[in-house]
Amino acid sequence: MRNAKTIKTAIAGLCLLALITGAAYAQKAPKDKFAFGPLNPIKMPKVGRAELPNGLKLFLVEDPAYPTIDLYAMVRAGAVFEPAGKAGLASITGSVLRTGGTQTKTGDQIDKELETLAATVETGVGDMSGSIRVSVLKEDFDKALGILVDILTHPAFREDKLNLAKIQQKSMISRRNDDIGGITYREFDRLIYGKDSPYARQTEYATIDAITRQDLVDFYNAYFHPNNTSLAIWGDFKAADMVAKLKTALGEWKKGQPSVAPWPKVNYEFKSTVNFIEKPDVNQSNIMLGHIGGLMNNPDLPALNIMNQILSFERMFKRVRTALTQDLEAMPNTSHNLA
Repeated sequence: MRNAKTIKTAIAGLCLLALITGAAYAQKAPKDKFAFGPLNPIKMPKVGRAELPNGLKLFLVEDPAYPTIDLYAMVRAGAVFEPAGKAGLASITGSVLRTGGTQTKTGDQIDKELETLAATVETGVGDMSGSIRVSVLKEDFDKALGILVDILTHPAFREDKLNLAKIQQKSMISRRNDDIGGITYREFDRLIYGKDSPYARQTEYATIDAITRQDLVDFYNAYFHPNNTSLAIWGDFKAADMVAKLKTALGEWKKGQPSVAPWPKVNYEFKSTVNFIEKPDVNQSNIMLGHIGGLMNNPDLPALNIMNQILSFERMFKRVRTALTQDLEAMPNTSHNLA
């Protein structure tokens, strides 16, 4: 099942993707059946919860198995909130928040410092959320946390890194029709959501050119607040000590106006259509079927995902493609390549 881009109006359409190429022969199903033992029981870790005075929600899992600490934060932001004429703004903001450095350090200087720690600190913004990631050895956590706090509270959004990000976005635009699968998903989104929907919006050279440094600053100020963020942290630490450490380190991150903008609505029409995308310069075809489905917060979502895997991979790949290959092999004087 192909999940939608939003919990509020998510589309989780049933997508069956069949790839027909001239690359290799389809694999045949094994003749012998395998016997599998019972799966190991799932042991859910204990999750501690806390909230800092500035509104930052914390989820903590103590795990002393490895001498590392990992942090992942989710910000309620996304490309669906950016102006249509500046498509790409959210992604560029998320990138340059990190690469643009801070008021006291350039992004390149931060890179070198993190390399000496064998640590990573990354930020980004996707269609439906922003993200903050930290991974570091336990003994270097304080240093990595200090870098993260500096990025979140004193971002510089340097112009040279903005220009570099815009060049990278344009490069991706110039190559996007080289990916057959990418074309399929892009056009499928336009059919499901509508070509003018925020969920099917595409960056273009003109929208990238329209983005300014002030746009990045405004987007950051609108969404990157502690009371608009949830943070999960797991690793070798004691929860009480970590809460106290984060309270001290992130106390400077000022509380702001939380994002309450509703997710854009999806105006979907249940109508059956057959659509073709002509691309004669490749010897590959993608076939995608789908429609509006359940919400991502539906308790039946795991079962629907399994159903989709059974229908698409078990039925389409094993039955249709394997049977077709066997039929072709049975035909005399026939050359074929099927994958």
